[in-house]
Amino acid sequence: MEMGERRAVADLALEKISEAKALLAQVDDMEKNHIKGASKLRKRIQAEIKFLNKGLKSGSEMKEDHVMCSNLGQLGAVSAVAASVPNVTGILQPFTTMINEKLIIDIVADNGRQWMKVIMRNPKALHLLYISGGRKGTKPLDEVAEDFVMCAEQHPVFYTTPKVVFWFCNGMSEGLATALEDRGVHVHGHRIPDNQFGLADFIVEDSGSEDLDSEDEESEDDNDSNEDEPKEENHDDDLNKEGTYEDGLIGTLSEEKHSNNNVDHLCPLELQKGPDLVPHLFKLQIEKSMPTEASSENCQNKNEPVRKINLDITAMIAYVSATANGGANFIFKDKLLTEQAEWERKSPVKETLDSYFKGCELMACQEAVDHFSSIVGTIGGEGEQTRAEQLLARLTIVPGVDYLKDKVRQGGRASDRARLVFGTGHAHRAITVTSNGNFVRSATQQGVKLAVLFHQPRALTEAKESTATSL
Repeated sequence: MEMGERRAVADLALEKISEAKALLAQVDDMEKNHIKGASKLRKRIQAEIKFLNKGLKSGSEMKEDHVMCSNLGQLGAVSAVAASVPNVTGILQPFTTMINEKLIIDIVADNGRQWMKVIMRNPKALHLLYISGGRKGTKPLDEVAEDFVMCAEQHPVFYTTPKVVFWFCNGMSEGLATALEDRGVHVHGHRIPDNQFGLADFIVEDSGSEDLDSEDEESEDDNDSNEDEPKEENHDDDLNKEGTYEDGLIGTLSEEKHSNNNVDHLCPLELQKGPDLVPHLFKLQIEKSMPTEASSENCQNKNEPVRKINLDITAMIAYVSATANGGANFIFKDKLLTEQAEWERKSPVKETLDSYFKGCELMACQEAVDHFSSIVGTIGGEGEQTRAEQLLARLTIVPGVDYLKDKVRQGGRASDRARLVFGTGHAHRAITVTSNGNFVRSATQQGVKLAVLFHQPRALTEAKESTATSL
């Protein structure tokens, strides 16, 4: 290699490194937003930087192909798309299929209800792979789509199958897009007529790589020593043979993650303009809308958002509590009540609960209602009792269904009642609103995934105001 060529390759490598460092700034924002897998994305970008630096420092005959085969383009595309869609909760997340294979989801968005695969590859190569039915053990994307859809059906969020979206950064053939939609996948990107590829005359080489799941995929907390140098081969079927247990998305949202998003908003994706943090080699033409209804009319996944809310006792108490209804400006003799009042001043719980309730049918089991009524009648103040009557008038009260009796085992009367409440919600395909994190954690540890929305706890405090210090 001549000196001028070597210098050009070195300059290209330095440019790639600079742009990779800019990507790390975008990952910083993801980590601040507590997006699961952001640290994994960071490690992969850092591995690419290390690989390029190693080539520069060694003085070896690093060629332009060595620089261009880097996965930074794909990593940048994933980062750019993630910055442009709302409510991203996961990056590069593993899920298991029914046959215990692992599937990597590039972006988990819409609070878990959308699985997105970001595809950077040459559209001609993708079309050729599709019409030829695959080659050398590599699956065409229509077969990959079947894996995604089947896996999504096994991991429902709030009783709804996640929508699978294939996002083509460089476009795709009309034939491939139609085949994907026939299999239940929503397609995003420019569509190219099949006859424009001219594949009868020549075969195009594929220079892109978007598959980031290696055969020795590790969790984001594991040692990533095997990622020091990026792999040059593609794994087009997006699957490897190593099984993994995925417990990241069990259909639960904390109050903090959901405070501005009611259940009605768990709906088809609406793009939002993200920060322009992506350098020019990674920049995408992000459109501001998803495919039209006409382009997606063949999609099979048309599950409606859950519109039924099941209230447990903690949610009913929090909703009628004096603390949550204007009585937060007190210092109580009970330290816990004072702490809850402080929480209320910072984060009003009734606003959170109302956002959960909006547009939904409210229900509760008879056993929960009886216990709630007993508590309010015993220690509730006059205002709390009035609000309790108003709340109960809004509820559809149903008999308790002990659906989880043989699935979740705990001891004590309170635990049995909680199991009945959550079981009733599950039997009615309703989302249970609760502050009972202990039961949810216990159920998860026993392999039961519950659809829940969390809120901060509040106690009945009206009767304690007379002995409290007013602020």
